[in-house]
Amino acid sequence: MTQRFDLTGKVVVVTGGTGLLGSAYCQGLAEHGAQVVMADLAAADPVAKARAVKSPQGPGAWGIVCDVGVEADVVELFQTVLKKFGRVDAVLNNAAATGEHLMRQGAVFTSFEDSTLAVWEQAIRVNLTGVYLVAREGGKAMLQGGGGSLVNVSSTYGVVGPDHRIYEGMKFNSLPSYAAAKAGVHGLTRWLATYWGEKGIRVNTLVPGGVQNNHDPEFVRRYVARTPLGRMAKPEDMVGMMIYLVSDASAYSTGQQFFVEGGWTAV
Repeated sequence: MTQRFDLTGKVVVVTGGTGLLGSAYCQGLAEHGAQVVMADLAAADPVAKARAVKSPQGPGAWGIVCDVGVEADVVELFQTVLKKFGRVDAVLNNAAATGEHLMRQGAVFTSFEDSTLAVWEQAIRVNLTGVYLVAREGGKAMLQGGGGSLVNVSSTYGVVGPDHRIYEGMKFNSLPSYAAAKAGVHGLTRWLATYWGEKGIRVNTLVPGGVQNNHDPEFVRRYVARTPLGRMAKPEDMVGMMIYLVSDASAYSTGQQFFVEGGWTAV
């Protein structure tokens, strides 16, 4: 069974690879022997950050700039990876425009009634259209090698509605565009799982819960109060499930949702 988790020789592309969770995924995959391709926006400097990923058991990480919301970038990403490494064995479809990301660009947290089409379209472009583009081009690349594993990353808010009470008085809230896009990811996963099953590509969704990231202490208290395991997630909590989904240990799993959320959706 230990060998089934071994990723030695596998080329794994991780979009959004420099973020809080993305960097944890890249490190964990590298430690299990994978050649990791860390893809992210130019402003995130994936080339430099990839050099910080160390692994005594594998080649580590290689960085490349890519905006998943731009079709030409995604096409070029996989063409470049195939040219450099000759194969793609797994794709972690992780890039997302989160509320924190959008907040840097202006006042995005409003009531639903005052929300703007521009914010909606930007979130959908990255969180759903970007997932589609990466799945399409990553799937083509994996088919050249006879199959692989595609892991789409969603959110609990793509499955259940948020508890709006935990956001009362906060400088941020949950975005309807984010929830709608993440719900769409689940539909895309199921469609691709049935489409690519006979061609050797497994497609699953990782569903993370809230991850602690310098949140307002009152928000953390509220979130924890309704979480059965009594805490927010740490980045490393997600890595084990990701290793499972990328590796041969999950060889008979496809079209499924794998929740790592401390029981949030069980309440």
